Amino acid sequence: MEFIYNAAILMVKNYKKDEIMQKSIFLNRPNLVVSATDHSTLDAICKTKNNNTFDIVEIRLDQLVQEKNLKEKISSISHPLLLTCRHPKEGGQNNISDPLKRISLIEPLLPFASAIDIELSEFDKMKNIVSEAKSKDIKIILSYHNFITTPETSDLNLIISEAERHDADIIKIATTTNTLKELINLLSIKENSKIENLSFMGMGNHGMASRLIAAQSGSILNYTAIGETKIKGQWQLEDFLSALNSN
Repeated sequence: MEFIYNAAILMVKNYKKDEIMQKSIFLNRPNLVVSATDHSTLDAICKTKNNNTFDIVEIRLDQLVQEKNLKEKISSISHPLLLTCRHPKEGGQNNISDPLKRISLIEPLLPFASAIDIELSEFDKMKNIVSEAKSKDIKIILSYHNFITTPETSDLNLIISEAERHDADIIKIATTTNTLKELINLLSIKENSKIENLSFMGMGNHGMASRLIAAQSGSILNYTAIGETKIKGQWQLEDFLSALNSN
């Protein structure tokens, strides 16, 4: 485990950043995303002004469903906003699976959004909100999550192709990387894909290593935590920045 982490640090140090970094939809480098997942993280982000240590704020609507004055709070955030109402089968909280309920949480906040995240598996049920968002020039992220394993790279490429057919602006792949084989499967998708707007990350034993390598090899969205993370393999923002900038 420690060997994998140290190897990832070494790979990061050896990258020529200006050559590797891919142009993103917001910046000329991969974006760092922080997620508002509860009252405390939302308030902390709302109090942050002109902070250039992160680039995008994800609003996890499935986890903030009971938050009072949510519209007022997110309207005060200066960073671009990514709206996510995650389906429970892909990690969502509070068992919000009904597409009409999910749409009802997303739609009122579209005026504040730069992007929305919809699971690829739920695309057909969420077509209406996708069309509405596109009409407002809001970017569409189609995502795939696997909390058990990382499929073969060929299978991941099929998932990416399906998301392309649905005109995704960004394709997000998050899988469990508990073994070296799973780590290699995940990291190989960038090498084999011509898609620039690809976000990929691991969870589990090798999640931290995967995210370091992904950020330096062109993953467009790189998710970090403010405060305690509940996802094994996810970095806290400050630690991730320190690792990326290590010399």
